[in-house]
Amino acid sequence: MSPAFNDEENGLLRDLYALLKHYTYFSIDDHTGIQHTSNETYERHCATLASLQRVSLKHFKDKLTILALSNYATVDKRSELEGHMDSLTDAELIELCTLLQLRTSYPSSTKVVADRQFLTEVLLSVHEKRKTFQETARDLSILPTELTLFEPTLLRNDNYDGSQPLALPKLNLQYLTVGDFLWRSFILHRCESFYEIRKDVEDVIKRLRPTINRTGQTSFEGFSKMALPITKPALVSSHIQNREC
Repeated sequence: MSPAFNDEENGLLRDLYALLKHYTYFSIDDHTGIQHTSNETYERHCATLASLQRVSLKHFKDKLTILALSNYATVDKRSELEGHMDSLTDAELIELCTLLQLRTSYPSSTKVVADRQFLTEVLLSVHEKRKTFQETARDLSILPTELTLFEPTLLRNDNYDGSQPLALPKLNLQYLTVGDFLWRSFILHRCESFYEIRKDVEDVIKRLRPTINRTGQTSFEGFSKMALPITKPALVSSHIQNREC
């Protein structure tokens, strides 16, 4: 919600936030250090929603009865949950956050305005269903496309000069679990592979020396052994690519 976060030029800040969010909500037991299974992660999420429903039914029965009696699959969606919160007044929203042990006031030095929009976002972020790192990795494309090859994150890493941190997981730091190690290795291997492919594509394009002729069409005055003419671009979805791999 901050202006700095939403500034178009602060892509690095958003990438670093995504990395922090990944480890903040990493599915792991805080006491034993054992990674939770998918079922255990879902059960913990359901326990959070159950607490919200109990408080809603006990203290806001007139306005949040539907929320208290809804199934978990609908309550953990941001749009649905936000619709339930619209019926509460500002005072009731603050009371709900207090009953759920969520912070509603901050020191003046932080300059955080705990208004209705802020408190609603707090409630949504706490109770929405988050993807596990396994689900996030599964949704990432293994084969590059014209979009993933030129992602701002990857291009930003190419120009790294040491003045700013990289929003990439580190392999020389302690791992939370074996799954964390595999996730870091996958992300770094993906970045390295895409970098090599992009550099090869750029090198081939330079060798082909593309130009625009008088008719407005693109012609190639150079030659490269790594380039072949095709009749039309291959349109293969990332889902099919992942299954074939």
